[in-house]
Amino acid sequence: MGEILRVENLKKYFDTPAGSLHAVDDVSFSINKGETLGVVGESGCGKSTLGRTVLKLLDQTDGRIYFQGRDITNISKRENRELRKDMQIIFQDPFSSLNPRFCVSDLIADPLKTFTRMSKRDLQEKVFEMMDLVGLSRRYAFSYPHELDGGRRQRIGIARALILEPKFIVCDEPVSALDVSIQAQILNLLQDLQVEKDLTYIFVTHDLSVVKHISTDILVMYIGVMVEKSKAKELFEHPLHPYTKGLLSAIPVPNIHHEKVRVKLTGELSSPINPPNACRFVKRCPYATEICRHEQPQYEEIMPNHFVACHNCRKINNL
Repeated sequence: MGEILRVENLKKYFDTPAGSLHAVDDVSFSINKGETLGVVGESGCGKSTLGRTVLKLLDQTDGRIYFQGRDITNISKRENRELRKDMQIIFQDPFSSLNPRFCVSDLIADPLKTFTRMSKRDLQEKVFEMMDLVGLSRRYAFSYPHELDGGRRQRIGIARALILEPKFIVCDEPVSALDVSIQAQILNLLQDLQVEKDLTYIFVTHDLSVVKHISTDILVMYIGVMVEKSKAKELFEHPLHPYTKGLLSAIPVPNIHHEKVRVKLTGELSSPINPPNACRFVKRCPYATEICRHEQPQYEEIMPNHFVACHNCRKINNL
């Protein structure tokens, strides 16, 4: 599979009264066609901002974005509109992302009305086709979002994202607002659609058990910066960064006879506003040394296809 998306040194800053908030700071990665990049981290680490900046829903502060080999960093509004057919998003809250005045049929058909001139009959046929594809009964075609549960609302969001037949989709915590049983249904649906439609995903989540289930690669973010990236299986078996180890240790194990060692992350969070030239994790890291307080670690390949930004990574892991 060839590369479909490449991001180089992407930055997104927001101006605040206190200074510049570094929401995404010098992030680089690539995704191959048909694969899923899971992006994880605590709330406020920049996951969703990264996804929306990649989609051009937010203008980047610096860096380059390449989609299917084409530089889309500074494209015009007209080109961005055309690009929207190939790049879509599934939002976190399926209720607030749907217009309450539209029925299900109109919600799903809306992207087609915007980008095509299909007849009313063809539109309805396409809507029914998408409802069948995402497992939403046709009897809900003229229902309204408030009449449906969270799982069905999210299926509407998935149908809306798919109806233009995109190649790349950002899934912005698409199951975090759903019950556990419904989460599994939506995750399985997304995986089935990925195989059937040859889709590529960025899957944003704070739930590591979810990201393990769906991802090819995993990118760990902390206060706007990347701290670790590797294949999903490799990350769970051999986490190298202290922050990643802390996240993984918090995953509950459904076995009362298994004694799990928790890595407790204490200390205060660093501020993302005008951050100093230092490791962002230094205030919570039990392995921090003097260099961590005065120099930001470089992102390097510690093991094959396993990248980490940590001054003391090799010493901590005896590498």
